[in-house]
Amino acid sequence: MSNIKGQGPVFRPSGLMISIHCMRDMLEAIELGRPSSQTDRVLFQGLDVFALPAREVVQRMGQFISIEEDPDDDASFIAPDLLLSFWRPFAADDEPEEEQGYHFSSVLLARPGYYDTPAQAAERLQQNS
Repeated sequence: MSNIKGQGPVFRPSGLMISIHCMRDMLEAIELGRPSSQTDRVLFQGLDVFALPAREVVQRMGQFISIEEDPDDDASFIAPDLLLSFWRPFAADDEPEEEQGYHFSSVLLARPGYYDTPAQAAERLQQNS
């Protein structure tokens, strides 16, 4: 997937990374990377998804939406109904000093069908026609 007009991600002074993924001139997904300071915050239903421990984000988000462990990566989680994906390089839920595994590193918001397999994409096309 390429970024809009071939440009790379944007980094805010806080370290917050913003990346827009497009395909065939259509928005596919927006990815946000964890800032290094609290100047910029990313909130969902009042939850700061990068400041709170990853396990707490998952537990508290579970009160609002369906969220499940990514079957391919036990450190990551997906909220399929909202097409949200939360990623970290590894899980370190009991080690706050291991920041990369204790907090989520990125969150991705995608369009419907973003995670579809080719068979699911074909079925989605058939349903929408």
